[in-house]
Amino acid sequence: MSEASQKPKAPQESQHVDLVMSPKALVVKSNRLVVARQRLSVQEQRIILLLISKIRPEDVNFLWYKFQIIDLAKFLGLEKSKRIYIDVRKAVRKLMKRLVTIDRKGENIDLHWIESAAYGEKGYVKIRINQDLKPYLLNLKAHFTKYYIGYVIHLRSSYSIRIYELLKRFENLGEVFFELDRLKHTLGVNEDEYTLYGNFKNKVILVAQKELHEKTDVTFTFEETKEGKRVTGLRFIIKKNDPKQKVFSLPEPPTFVCEEPIKPKKPQIREEPASGPMEPPPELSEENGDTEENFNRLVALLPEKFREMKSLQKVIVRALREYGYDFVARNIGYTNEKSNASKPGLNPTRKANYGAYFSKALAGDFGLSFKENEDLKAAEKALADRRRHEEEEKKREVSKRQAKEVENREKADTILQALSEEELTGLRKQAVERLPPDLQKSKFSTMMVKMEMQKIVLERITAKPPTPTPEVSQ
Repeated sequence: MSEASQKPKAPQESQHVDLVMSPKALVVKSNRLVVARQRLSVQEQRIILLLISKIRPEDVNFLWYKFQIIDLAKFLGLEKSKRIYIDVRKAVRKLMKRLVTIDRKGENIDLHWIESAAYGEKGYVKIRINQDLKPYLLNLKAHFTKYYIGYVIHLRSSYSIRIYELLKRFENLGEVFFELDRLKHTLGVNEDEYTLYGNFKNKVILVAQKELHEKTDVTFTFEETKEGKRVTGLRFIIKKNDPKQKVFSLPEPPTFVCEEPIKPKKPQIREEPASGPMEPPPELSEENGDTEENFNRLVALLPEKFREMKSLQKVIVRALREYGYDFVARNIGYTNEKSNASKPGLNPTRKANYGAYFSKALAGDFGLSFKENEDLKAAEKALADRRRHEEEEKKREVSKRQAKEVENREKADTILQALSEEELTGLRKQAVERLPPDLQKSKFSTMMVKMEMQKIVLERITAKPPTPTPEVSQ
């Protein structure tokens, strides 16, 4: 057995499991993270995708992933380097400086991908994802995009990887439209890069189109939207694909060890009602934004029978101080909807303990996906209402236009009936001349001539000059 294939021993103080790379390992990301502005090299993408593919459904925190540097070097294509350890560490350090910018509620949040990396004398490195990315990678119940890592690991362009992710995000819709500037922003293209659309099309879009068709499960065509001669947007038509690369063949997978520090047991919250009125806890500090007002607002969100429980109040204070009002509020909302304690009989197989359910919700931030789902429902309803209003407005406009056309035809007919035979003959001749030659002798010519006569009469009415104002004698 070679040194590269030996599994590193996990430290005695940590629990660990061996993880084996599979081309069918899933990469699962929140949709917010997929459409966030980010720019990584292909090597950096490979490291991130590798780590994300190791996240387990039950994880509530990011773990350490430990592997031999020589194995990681092969995975990154650095095995021929004469300075493997230096180059791998350099690649990891560059990744630690990279940012992803997430647009949330009108704010741009800059987050680092990697929280820390540790190196050992025996030639290993341990990496952990930034814990601030938990809402976008852990316990995702809805609004996420997933795909097999085997489809993207061979892509040679970092833009191809990002375009693949974006298309998978909207695959079920079959198409997606991006304004050109917004697409460049999402892909991390700087303002001074690809200033000419032709260069962007050739170096980014067409390269991705070719790579995705050859190596992934989706392919696409695209249409350009223009203002004058300037391309301002791209509409991607997304289709399923049977890639030429029939069998996934990844770079030799590094042997991973997942290290999970032993967690202390969480104290159980006893649901014992407290006597006396509620008192604001002393730990709150206005300097940190943990105001008494926010505390009272959060307590008011609890079901009435739990509001005076001191144990719950203490949990709210700790969470408010560490995560902020919005974080706590959405998890209270989640607990109110999902807990048997607040809705008896909702789930007969689980105990009715509001405090325990609330603590679990806080630990995994289960309220995030719940809140996003509620927001999405509200947004979809608002969109449906707006579209219904637009359709009704269109119908009213069509009805109004049709009524006006009927009125105009009746007005024209009244005028035609008052014309002499000579005037009608001249008008009919003029109407015939306005018809295309192939229609002048068709079986519908009589009806079409009459319609043209009506048009001519209406044109004359609208073009009639105003009656001059008589001069006032001095």
